[in-house]
Amino acid sequence: MNRVDLSIVIPALNERENLERLIPAVQDVVRELGIASEIVVVDGPSTDGTAEAAERLGAKVVRQRERGYGGALIEGFAAAVAPHVLAMDGDLSHPANFIRDLWARREEGELVIASRYVPGGGATADAFRRVLSVILNLVYRIVLRLPIRDLSSGFRLYRREALARLQIESRDFDVQEEILVRGIQHGWRIVEVPFWYMPREAGSSHVRLMQFSWAYLKTLVKMWRLRTAGQTSRR
Repeated sequence: MNRVDLSIVIPALNERENLERLIPAVQDVVRELGIASEIVVVDGPSTDGTAEAAERLGAKVVRQRERGYGGALIEGFAAAVAPHVLAMDGDLSHPANFIRDLWARREEGELVIASRYVPGGGATADAFRRVLSVILNLVYRIVLRLPIRDLSSGFRLYRREALARLQIESRDFDVQEEILVRGIQHGWRIVEVPFWYMPREAGSSHVRLMQFSWAYLKTLVKMWRLRTAGQTSRR
């Protein structure tokens, strides 16, 4: 089997129209970088032909069995074979060109984050989403005492061997914060790269912001206990 240097994991639910643009763009970028890669699309399952379109464009398709966004990531990570794993959304809010910026910093840590909240980063979003995102990140950062600005960004580059050591429990969007806390407990070096977030271009968002409030709160409590236990054990 030929060596693969980068696995690109894309959770997708009814994203056929967007993936028909995203997958060729990703393929162009990795080809220009000279990276041997695979694209892993974790299908929701979709009803719009997302899986068939992804396969036609050369992606490996994983039929999702675990629930939620977190479940999709976990299954995508399990299917990835490369030493580096990049996770990105399939709705065109994460542009393929930014893979260059993340890949360029890959040797600096176990995790490289496309960050909206470091100097040079930002987001184009409605006021409600922007405020809620800022509050979420601020509360998590203060309560958990994390040295990270953008805890909820899903555009990330991981070292697969580091990921494999984590026991991830979250199945919703709070999986991002859990990975960070558990990664820090394992001594991960984490790098944030300035990134400007743009909203999806087609389809409807699958994020139900108020629906996941309870999940985020439960995860915050659970991660605070984990963080506190880890700090106590190092004393």
